[in-house]
Amino acid sequence: MSPAASFGERWARDNLDREASPEEIQTLDLFPVTCGGDLAEAAKRARRYYTARGASGLTELWHRSHPDDEDILSSCQDAYIVPLRVRSVGGRRVTLVRLPAPTALDRPLCAHALLSRWLMILDLRLREDPTPGEEVVFIDVCDLQPSHLKNHFRGTYWKDFVWCMKSVYPIRFSEVHIINTQRLKTMSLLLLHIGLYPWRRKIVHIHANGEQINNAMAVDHFPIEGLPYEYGGKAGAMKDLNDEWTKKLLLNSKWLAMENQKFYETELKPQIKRARRKSAVRNICNTNASYDMLTRTHSCRSLYKKEDMEEGTHGAYRTLKVTDRHFHV
Repeated sequence: MSPAASFGERWARDNLDREASPEEIQTLDLFPVTCGGDLAEAAKRARRYYTARGASGLTELWHRSHPDDEDILSSCQDAYIVPLRVRSVGGRRVTLVRLPAPTALDRPLCAHALLSRWLMILDLRLREDPTPGEEVVFIDVCDLQPSHLKNHFRGTYWKDFVWCMKSVYPIRFSEVHIINTQRLKTMSLLLLHIGLYPWRRKIVHIHANGEQINNAMAVDHFPIEGLPYEYGGKAGAMKDLNDEWTKKLLLNSKWLAMENQKFYETELKPQIKRARRKSAVRNICNTNASYDMLTRTHSCRSLYKKEDMEEGTHGAYRTLKVTDRHFHV
């Protein structure tokens, strides 16, 4: 392979048991950027990504849901997930989540359906735009009630999803903003904190009111032309934007199924573990210690004793007998 090969091409050659598609190479080339240029960490993250999407990975979230499943379609009406069409001035992607949606019934929200649909949307958007860029998420909880979160955080769905975004996916979530929390009852707020605890440090930011999104993005700025009406923008209503993504999921259901099957059947080559330098030095020392060493009675002083040596003809080697081995002197 050419020395100028990209990270994705080299990683695929060393780790996959099949030839990678051009789309896969583009996705793999995102890992070094996501890992801040650390190629070793990028290689580990890419391997975790393929493992998570494989047969022994996050099968509940990635492989056991389809866009036309009843619970997925119901989730489309219970919670809005809207990735915005344009990026911020700083090049960051923005996703708006309404949890629950105004059209949601007064019943527990299905965490499995919500997070599986979110992963499908992320995969589709990555296919459309396989370029680097951090992800900023806004979750609006103005209509959240305790009944919506009943058993919502039970199980490992949220924990697995958070781990996936932090340590696995080609795009990393840099910030998660929870807005409109002033209307929440104490129990709802407590459950929300418990569920999002793995994200809490440095990433999750709580906002009491529905302030302008651009105020929460600090020095970055998002064009109002790309924001929904509900947040001071001109891009359309959240419901309409959510319906567009629902249609997009259904239209791409075949592609999503093929992608899942491809990852499910992919086998990774065994990793070649290099011995650490300290271990190598220790092994050398142990090997040297195993040699038969000269005893005290056969020290240099004893070489002058005739009985210890068998004299040969002039110029021949003199042999010093030590145990069963012969050392040439």
